[in-house]
Amino acid sequence: MKNIHPIKKETRKEGSGVARGDRVVLFILLSLCLLGLIMVYSASSALAWKNYADSTYFLKRQLLWTLIGIAAFFFMAQTDYHQFREGIIPISGIIFTLLCCVYFFGVDVNGARRWMRIGPISFQPSEFAKLFTVIYLAHYIAKKGDHLAKFFRGLWPVLLILGMLSFLIWMEPDLGTTLTIAIMTVILLFIGGASLRHLAWLSALAVPFVTYSLIRFPYMLQRVKTYINPLSDPPAKSFQINQSYIALGSGGTFGVGLGEGQQKLFFLPQPHTDFIFSVIGEELGFIGTFCVIVLFLSLLWKGARIAQGIEEPFGQILAIGTTLLIVMPALMNMGVVTGLLPTKGLSLAFISYGGSSLLMNWAAAEILYRVSKDIPVRRSGKKAKILHIEGADS
Repeated sequence: MKNIHPIKKETRKEGSGVARGDRVVLFILLSLCLLGLIMVYSASSALAWKNYADSTYFLKRQLLWTLIGIAAFFFMAQTDYHQFREGIIPISGIIFTLLCCVYFFGVDVNGARRWMRIGPISFQPSEFAKLFTVIYLAHYIAKKGDHLAKFFRGLWPVLLILGMLSFLIWMEPDLGTTLTIAIMTVILLFIGGASLRHLAWLSALAVPFVTYSLIRFPYMLQRVKTYINPLSDPPAKSFQINQSYIALGSGGTFGVGLGEGQQKLFFLPQPHTDFIFSVIGEELGFIGTFCVIVLFLSLLWKGARIAQGIEEPFGQILAIGTTLLIVMPALMNMGVVTGLLPTKGLSLAFISYGGSSLLMNWAAAEILYRVSKDIPVRRSGKKAKILHIEGADS
């Protein structure tokens, strides 16, 4: 990836074609999605019956968003992902407008304005801002990759745009999404050719920024205190993480059985969203959680292989960025649930309940799958063989 070159129009030689999308990626996505539907129902049925007198309330909504996401996936998989570059300016305008609107007209939930509501539909603009970040970085690196090593000529413009984007999300407040965008930005800029020294200085700025955030938003500081000592106040602030420990510990190796978990029965708050991994640990045990981790790590590996097989930088950065967009928050979610990271509202991709997150993940997955179709192939008789590219699938 160090020899990133300016983007070129795709050229086709006689006897060449385009590979099918990576079927392993598709298998991983559908496996995660199916597991998500099963676990959302298992984790939420009691809560749904109590609040809505319908044990399938959350399942039906998750299924609806899943079908929409899958339909959009296969429809968009036929389009050219380079069209995102042509529409980068209007896409930027839409994202920034939504983030401004959520600050003034968003729904206030527990002191945070992160949701927009239009009739019966609620969505979280910051979720789609993460996908925009990847697309914008891919576009910028493909366009200005030769200048990224220079701070003012190459690095400063992209940092200004994404800095304003991150500030709007931080004001909601949503420190978790802000840090997720910051981490992805640093990784992709480094891959694109930015100076490690420049990125190190920028990363150091995160320390006073996070410190100020903890001072301004006391609940964030409380989460850090709970992370340091989760047994300090079990009945109050550390209740959720301690119930998560109980759920994971109760599962053992093989779990107590699907649907047989006890912590979801009004002990573990919101078990179908951020802490659904705890329910998996209790009901499916270590084997179940291990399989989930393997699926996400396999997706990470496949995303890297796809990026290595693409010959132009826009597709390479898109492949890496969309893979990180799915996998990184998922690994962070598992870290929160197991106590390795402070508590933060990050969903488990394709598994946690939530329409905005699910649609964003399907959109990212569609881009990754579509990029995989552009790995060059060579026709030999009636069968297509993948060209040998260092690091690509063969």
